[in-house]
Amino acid sequence: MRGVTAGSEAVLELLPMVFADPGEARARAEHVLRAGPSPLHASVAHQVLGIWQRDFGDLRIALRHLRRARDLAARAESADREADVLATLGVALVHAGRTRQGLASFERGVARGSGHTRARVLYRRAYVWWVLGRHREALEDVRRALPVLRQAADDIWTARALTLRATVHLALGAVDRAVADFTAAERLWDTTGQEHDKADAVESRGLAAFRSGDIPAALRLLDEAEERYAKLGTPTYNLSIRRCEVLRAAGLAPEALAEADAAIAELDRIGGQSTRKAELLLAASWAARSAGDAHTAIARAAVAVRLFAAQRRTWWETHARLVLIEARVAAGRRSGRMVADAAAVAEKLASFGSPAAPEASLLAGRIALALGWTADAERHLAVAARSRHGG
Repeated sequence: MRGVTAGSEAVLELLPMVFADPGEARARAEHVLRAGPSPLHASVAHQVLGIWQRDFGDLRIALRHLRRARDLAARAESADREADVLATLGVALVHAGRTRQGLASFERGVARGSGHTRARVLYRRAYVWWVLGRHREALEDVRRALPVLRQAADDIWTARALTLRATVHLALGAVDRAVADFTAAERLWDTTGQEHDKADAVESRGLAAFRSGDIPAALRLLDEAEERYAKLGTPTYNLSIRRCEVLRAAGLAPEALAEADAAIAELDRIGGQSTRKAELLLAASWAARSAGDAHTAIARAAVAVRLFAAQRRTWWETHARLVLIEARVAAGRRSGRMVADAAAVAEKLASFGSPAAPEASLLAGRIALALGWTADAERHLAVAARSRHGG
């Protein structure tokens, strides 16, 4: 432990360690703080503890550490250190549902940082755009960050940027592009000791396998990722969201609902990310709908819609509204208002480039048919039919 306080490089090495050996990084950061460090070193230690709490623990504690890290970075008069912390804080604020504050933190971080540090800030803002469902902005920030990260031979952050770009491609239905980026990222991960990032890469490959239609491979890869996370002692909320989707497609909707509800309960217990809770509620509503439990689906989807709206996550909110309307139809409800709502959802999903847009048009058409509105039904079904020539 003594070597940790010896020099700036040793302390800065704690940051990549958070996703290589999270428990060890946390212990070393606490040790640094007990040793009466300089403002610069204390800033790094608080940032490490903030990242640990943000991703694996209590968000309120994370925000306390990260605000302290930001203030110490300012006192150390290091613009790049301040920019780096502002980016970490921005991610935490968005995960806490404080989207406006989070984006403001990124604005300051991009302005304060330069060169390599600024590229890392842009990557993290791209991640936040993805969380918010703003995929064009995410791809633009990755486009700006990647050449700088590659030029700096920064394999860890280059691999993260490629993984993120692949995840955005999957959300937009571009599976081949996603697989190419995941493959390139995994080659880079193999050259590093980033064990948590490597587990995340396996999880991402599982999602890509599912999107390609290979459910057995998807489940196998998600199980492998879970084993890797278990060795590191880190929670797996994102993996639960992805496995829910795969289980539902495999005809195991009750198991998917049980997994989502268990993850929500655990997240509530530790005071974790409200963004993940909203996504888990959406996964639970899909699963309940597939399991034939329309009333549970309505209850989960309604809460998800409210949370996504409060978090300013319009892409996600619109998908949750689709599930909510589907669940209401399954519960036997039909109305002209629901036709209009489904059509509005379809239009919004199409504007986002979401692969779910035709599903919403189909839903609008089916509700119209059930009401005997033949002309309206034909119009909505024609829109849905055009998607047969798409991806």
